[in-house]
Amino acid sequence: MTDARAAALADYLHQRAAAFSLSADVNDAQETAHAGMALLDAAAVAQRLGPKDEIIRTLSEAGRFETMPDGKAVFLETSELRTAIQRPLLGSRMTGHEILALVVSTARRP
Repeated sequence: MTDARAAALADYLHQRAAAFSLSADVNDAQETAHAGMALLDAAAVAQRLGPKDEIIRTLSEAGRFETMPDGKAVFLETSELRTAIQRPLLGSRMTGHEILALVVSTARRP
């Protein structure tokens, strides 16, 4: 059974990947397509996180999840998080684990 917060984080990363994919299709930019694939990798990693995983715990403590009915959750994006994800992805290739580390470090900032 998947943790609701892990599923919410994975959904968020899938949404960001879709936006990159659409942009790559429109602009025929291979770097953007690679960024979208890295976000999909991060989503796959996030989907497997358990409730006691440090990533989930840290993002929860930072207030990045909203509890929804039926045991679901939503990941709450901030402009800082969006900027943190977009800027490095377009500058250099990252792995899914690196993207999640970036999300956590950005969420920890006051």
